[in-house]
Amino acid sequence: MASVCHSPGRSKECDSRRPVRYLVALKRARPPETKSGESVGKKKVQTSGVWGDGRIGRGGGSERATLGLARVGSRAALNFAFAFLRRAWRSGEDADLCTELLQESLEALETLPEATLFDESTVSSVWLDVVERSQKFLTTVVLSQVPGGTGSSSVTKVPLGDRHMALSLLLHLALQRATLSTLLTIITLLLQLWDSGRNQVDNRVSSHGTSAPLLPVLHRFGAIPLLKSPPSPVWDENTPMEVNPTECLLRYLELPEDEDISVDLEQAAVILLCHLDRLAAPHTPPLHSPHGRPTQGQEVLSWGWLAWSAASSPSRPLNYCDSLAELGIKSIACAERCLLILTQKGSLYSLYYNSETQCPQPVLGQPEEEIVKIATHPEGKHYLALTANGQVYSWGNGDGGRLGHGDSSSREEPTLIQELQGKTVASIACGSTYSAAITTQGELYTWGRGNYGRLGHGSSDDHSTPTLVSALKGERVLDVACGSGDAQTLAVTDSGSVYSWGDGDYGKLGRGGSDGSKVPKLIDKLQGQEICRVFCGAQFSLALSKSGALFTWGKGDNHRLGHNCEEHVRYPRQVKTLAGKKVVEVGVGCMHVVILTEDGEVYVWGRNDQAQLGDSPHAAVPEPSLLSALQGKSIIGIACGPSQTFAWSTKMSGLCPTNALCC
Repeated sequence: MASVCHSPGRSKECDSRRPVRYLVALKRARPPETKSGESVGKKKVQTSGVWGDGRIGRGGGSERATLGLARVGSRAALNFAFAFLRRAWRSGEDADLCTELLQESLEALETLPEATLFDESTVSSVWLDVVERSQKFLTTVVLSQVPGGTGSSSVTKVPLGDRHMALSLLLHLALQRATLSTLLTIITLLLQLWDSGRNQVDNRVSSHGTSAPLLPVLHRFGAIPLLKSPPSPVWDENTPMEVNPTECLLRYLELPEDEDISVDLEQAAVILLCHLDRLAAPHTPPLHSPHGRPTQGQEVLSWGWLAWSAASSPSRPLNYCDSLAELGIKSIACAERCLLILTQKGSLYSLYYNSETQCPQPVLGQPEEEIVKIATHPEGKHYLALTANGQVYSWGNGDGGRLGHGDSSSREEPTLIQELQGKTVASIACGSTYSAAITTQGELYTWGRGNYGRLGHGSSDDHSTPTLVSALKGERVLDVACGSGDAQTLAVTDSGSVYSWGDGDYGKLGRGGSDGSKVPKLIDKLQGQEICRVFCGAQFSLALSKSGALFTWGKGDNHRLGHNCEEHVRYPRQVKTLAGKKVVEVGVGCMHVVILTEDGEVYVWGRNDQAQLGDSPHAAVPEPSLLSALQGKSIIGIACGPSQTFAWSTKMSGLCPTNALCC
């Protein structure tokens, strides 16, 4: 090298290699670390300098001047090196010097230990500036975005070998910085290069440019040891074994020993992500212990048909919803195709049942006010949200005026229902095609499809804005439930009286016959039972008393009523199996029911064709059956979709279900 550097014809090469020495200088030129004031011999070692933590503004005047000169010198050297490379690539001259320069830089980086630049407080701002500028330049190289000559809009064609070496340099620099953002950026770059390298010509896909010789850096990532040993697994024959796909891939991954072999860039990105997961795993607190119990925070479980969960079966009845638990669930409302999530912070998220991944998405355009309650229907396509100040927002399908905005238009984002402004709403409910709201004064408003008189206004007309149910004027309504297709509506007042109206098939109005009604009428059989909550399923009805007794009536097939028979019941009948237990919450799907008792026990019955009732092997469960898989999990909330069920718990004791009304 000395002979080359002293050759007059190679002076440019010597200058262009100066930035490379910065890579070695970090290792060799940094002063030894000492405690402040510690002496070595008779001299005090200076702990801040150009390569230490001597940033501009920290040291004295001479130190700042030295640092300033170092920055000017480094930038000048970098600019010269970059200009030399661009000129050489553009002209085709000295191409071998470009390759040699990049190769020496790569070799210098390979001599450094990993994460040298992680703690930026101990690294000079000059060095960080060098790294930042180098990364930007190398990125333009690998993306083939090196500009041409002055005034030219074209780009310089960089040899493929040099672009591969520049990519390796970027990967090693990312390994030196060792921050999550830097590593994810380089992984994204790999995917971008892989995607841009796949050119489709004449219906044929060319994979030219989708691979590079990255085995050395992949081997280096694989050799990084864990700083903390992962917890040893404790096996329980009663708990299904959970397999970590990342661990499986890395365990059985065999990389070629020949480091000159090119690797698919997409596969390289996956391997790097797996190593990130491997390195992070010991430092990530698990949501569940080896026995499936929550180790901290909340636990959310699901069963039934969900594309993003493992199939429910008698051997594995429950699925853990870790991404939902991380949000902090306050309540869940299930629609026909998705679930709506209200977090403890008052934010809204949604997640489709057929989504391939368990990734809830924030509801766009949600109001700035805190949301305190949400509503939808297992057969519905529209949603309601109630804010802390009593305002109601609606969005989704608008057919029949169910959103309450005076038209039948759909809304993509939550929109304030203007007709309810000036009224403080305390509760909301959704049917499949209509809606309801109760004010703090106990007034009931309904709107949407009016088939069978389900709105209670004396006709079957649709109403596109909230309209007062005048037949209940003088009563203080506490709760309302809305049904589905051939719908019925139920309401309970502060005196415990229950009213029903709408379609009367199968006796679901609870008055002994199949006659419908277009205005609210009293259910005499429930008088004196002190009912506080009401619910509607598909062609059946439910009522909950203050003492926790549950009554059901209506269509009986698929054992949806829980009376151990499939006959239709035309008057409210108490569910005898639950006698002696205080029911505090009820979840109703299309044809299945889930209840939560005061003791935290969960019982299920009804249709089970999609394993929505958990561990039962039967297509239907005729009467309330204890869901043993949830015992000991401190369940505080439940929700049902058309063929799904959700339950969530908390480690905190002494809490009532968060979405239960006080009876």
